[in-house]
Amino acid sequence: MMKIAKKAERALDRKKETEQKNRDTVLLILSVGFLAGGVLGCLLEGKLSTEHYIGQFFQQAAQMSIAPSLWREVWIVFRWPVAVILLSQLPLAGVTIPVVFFLRGFFLSYGIVALMEGMGLSGVLCAGVVFGPTCLLAVPVLFVLGTTGLLRKAESQPKGIPFFRRMVASLLVLALCVFLDQAVVPKLLGILLKALTMVSG
Repeated sequence: MMKIAKKAERALDRKKETEQKNRDTVLLILSVGFLAGGVLGCLLEGKLSTEHYIGQFFQQAAQMSIAPSLWREVWIVFRWPVAVILLSQLPLAGVTIPVVFFLRGFFLSYGIVALMEGMGLSGVLCAGVVFGPTCLLAVPVLFVLGTTGLLRKAESQPKGIPFFRRMVASLLVLALCVFLDQAVVPKLLGILLKALTMVSG
């Protein structure tokens, strides 16, 4: 009886080790894709001129007129997580989800570098305000969903309570991101730009 219990315990330990290795592998793949897109976005932004668009953006921000509509903000925040969830149900999820992470890293870094290039040193503060909720809330949620989706695909795990808990938690965090981008970021950016104008003027 003890031998059977020890065998079962060893089998359980091996299963946990395998699951941990799978998680680490999936997270590494997604991280490499995201970082590769980020590096390419930084490199390409340096070769393309975006100063005109950045100037218009900051003019609108200074006038407190850049608050996007609610539905546009929902689309901006939810499009990447929804894409990952949908692609995780398809046969080529192991290829398409890393591509989504590559594109997310590319567009995010491109936008951040464009703001920093357009305003110099003060652009770092502006980029922090504009992309703060995305970087602190939406991107980690994307990694959680991407890792969960690929692991479920690889291990053929059924949908269970932990899966739905992650979905609900992700939904709440993304809703918070929408709220911050809609109600807080435009006001903070307007205050920051007015302060920078007063300091430089």
